[in-house]
Amino acid sequence: MAELKYDKYVIKDIVKENQWGGQGIGLGGVQDGIVPANAKMNLGITVVRKPYMFHEPTHKHMFTEYFFFLGSNPMAMNEFEAQVEYSFGAEHEKHVITEPTIVVAAPGVYHCPLNYAKVDKPFYCLEAFMTSEYGGVDLGEDLTEIRVEEKSYDRYFTKGIVRSNKWGGEGVGLGQVPAHLIPAAAKINLGISVVRTPYMFHEPTHKHHFTEFFFFFGANPDDMNEFEAEVEFYIGEEREKHVITEPTIVVMPPGIYHCPLNYAKVDKPFYCLEAFMTPEYSGTDLKK
Repeated sequence: MAELKYDKYVIKDIVKENQWGGQGIGLGGVQDGIVPANAKMNLGITVVRKPYMFHEPTHKHMFTEYFFFLGSNPMAMNEFEAQVEYSFGAEHEKHVITEPTIVVAAPGVYHCPLNYAKVDKPFYCLEAFMTSEYGGVDLGEDLTEIRVEEKSYDRYFTKGIVRSNKWGGEGVGLGQVPAHLIPAAAKINLGISVVRTPYMFHEPTHKHHFTEFFFFFGANPDDMNEFEAEVEFYIGEEREKHVITEPTIVVMPPGIYHCPLNYAKVDKPFYCLEAFMTPEYSGTDLKK
């Protein structure tokens, strides 16, 4: 089969094993030159299958970091049979997560350790760092800081985040987080939805002035490569058709027309993770 013009934006073979017996998908699997330089983000999702200590040193960053914790049952995203212990602040204020939750680690706020203390059923951790290069400062290493401790770090934890959608699925997104918690420089829209039935998602062919990422992957937490569905994704003014039948990342740089996006066949539920590098979504439809 001849290579399609826009093949380079459709990246396959993305599921990787990790050292803790789980699996994950991340933008690190996308080759250089595909993601525009100004799309400064690291994004990945991991399935957690057993207890382990993930992030141990207490540290801070100069960028915003997001964590989404959600259950792995595609028929009930609110099902969360696990306990995540997350410490915040230099004083290690302990928060125990027992339901789907979004955590915002703002620049300069100490956080971790992050302990997956109890895992009765697998769950997902979605992480997004608003930087192209990960870096942090461990507690005690910044000798010039003026530390102001907060009375409570509760405000960084948003619960009750699962929402039903009009297509019979469910989703979790940054839209559930109070706007004042998201720093102005963290220009992103981020969300994950479970697809349970066929439907047309994005219909008009359009383009944006920002970068957009799509992650498609199976809903089986024991094997993220299991993908029993067909997603039709059209790219370019000529509507070049790409049929996605395995876990795939699609990168849409600014100015490239794309869609419709059709969930044509869904034999088993799967997930679509979307990230837009902008605080306000907008697009320009293709003129016919």
